[in-house]
Amino acid sequence: LDLTLQETAQSIVSEQVQALAGRSVSNGALVALDPNTGDILALVGSADFDNVEIDGQVNMALAPRQPGSAIKPLVYLAAFEQPEQPVEARWTPGTLVADIEQDFPDGANPPYRPRNYDEREHGILTVRASLANSYNIPAVRGIETVGLPDFLALARRVGISSLSRPDYGLSLSLGGGEIPLLEMTGAFGVLASGGVRYPPQAIVKIED
Repeated sequence: LDLTLQETAQSIVSEQVQALAGRSVSNGALVALDPNTGDILALVGSADFDNVEIDGQVNMALAPRQPGSAIKPLVYLAAFEQPEQPVEARWTPGTLVADIEQDFPDGANPPYRPRNYDEREHGILTVRASLANSYNIPAVRGIETVGLPDFLALARRVGISSLSRPDYGLSLSLGGGEIPLLEMTGAFGVLASGGVRYPPQAIVKIED
């Protein structure tokens, strides 16, 4: 651990939990990694270790939680890759996608009709704009295009091992599966390192 970063992380978690108390938020966690080594530089498992009312001794950095829209970059990454498709069929940041409501066939939850957070449709957009604005409908189109098996395969490659249920549906693109914060941070580390995965590590060496 980097002691300065660890102390900063603890302060950030405490401040954010207090700021969101009016929204029934009582706990939080934070993980900071060096993406080029996987070294864990700061890890806060709860806002208050000694608070039994929030299960403070449970390490929420390791507990599976729904990641929400944080999963969307991985959905688009899978759409960019699509190794079994010809290059011209793969998505790019400039690919046009419809942000228009519709019923999606979805074995887990038919029919699935996702809506955006702002309750609006935005027409035809680039993937770049869809991700930048965190629109839901284009992300669902992305995971439908890729297919759940290929998306899950990519998730495993970037270090997400907790998505193991057999009944996921298209809502997985909006954070419908539970993933520990440490795994999500490691996955984003793959993006930060230019595509190379350095698994998160808490212990570099033991001297005595």
